Amino acid sequence: MSNNTPHNHAHEDEFDLSIDATIDLGLDGETLNDSTGSTASPLVLRSGEEPTRDRIVVLGRTRAGKTIYLSRLYEQCWHGNGPLHMETSSGKTHLALLNAVAEMSEKRRWPAATEESTYLDFQITWQGHSFTMVSLDYPGEVFRKAFVQQIEDANTAELIDHVQRAAGIVLLIDPKVLASGTIGDAADDDYGMVQALRFIRGLPGGETVPIGLLLTKIDVNADLIRHHGGLRGFAVKYCNNLLRIVPTLTLFGTCAVRSRRDALGKDIPDLTKPARGLENPIVFCLRHIIANKNKARQATTQRAQQEFIQREIKEDEKAQTQDTRFWLWANMVLFAGLAAVGVLTWLVVRQFL
Repeated sequence: MSNNTPHNHAHEDEFDLSIDATIDLGLDGETLNDSTGSTASPLVLRSGEEPTRDRIVVLGRTRAGKTIYLSRLYEQCWHGNGPLHMETSSGKTHLALLNAVAEMSEKRRWPAATEESTYLDFQITWQGHSFTMVSLDYPGEVFRKAFVQQIEDANTAELIDHVQRAAGIVLLIDPKVLASGTIGDAADDDYGMVQALRFIRGLPGGETVPIGLLLTKIDVNADLIRHHGGLRGFAVKYCNNLLRIVPTLTLFGTCAVRSRRDALGKDIPDLTKPARGLENPIVFCLRHIIANKNKARQATTQRAQQEFIQREIKEDEKAQTQDTRFWLWANMVLFAGLAAVGVLTWLVVRQFL
């Protein structure tokens, strides 16, 4: 956790963590093509078909706060009475998530770093809609290997497959790492995230996947963010490369678990104050997923209607052609009959002449 002094924690409530904090870099189409198309992602889709999109993906480097965010989000949505409700598909996962929160609350101890990739399956209910959310809680080093070092192994292949199937993306970034972290750590949140976004946008249908940028640990990073003019100002300064890939990027801030110093000066979790901004990125993704499904359904209906109209036109043309042929043959037979009658009449008359 951060080594910031305690007064940094005092004023994080001033930040607007609403769902409507959207950043628009203002790039025109030509500039956008230049900025996004200059470097092709080295990652390629393993299949030429559009992947099945059935999950919201949370991406972040080591110590970005993925485990804490997911645990606290689940705990709040499980016990709360808000519009967003979550339930895991297994009792083991349910206990693991709630125990992680209980450990922070009762033992004042941060969860251990994630050592191996673990799938977390959730059933989400929101505004009368039900969704299946499949999240992959993975060691942050796997993100670096996949998108920075571009190493192919079983773990990175699992993460790449996970990203390919994303219906929504939430990027978790610790502001302090971008502003003052080591070059290697910052590269994960800068270069690595750029490669991940370029990969997502390059997938079939990837241009419609909603992407939210979530700045974590707002309490301990309050002074840093305030110094740059708030969440938007900080993102414009330090996330400029991400904005070049997604010019209109929806920005969020969150404080999943507050931090405070104990008597020995050690940072410990403090759950006496409520979490802030947990649900906003998920609701953002769900809104866009619903909108994308409605658009896809409307497009399918419109395509079916157009196909039906085309079939009707072809049937009409076919029937018209058949009618034309029928009357053509009928007229030919009639003319032939009239000609035959004329010839017979002439022969008969000739006999009497």
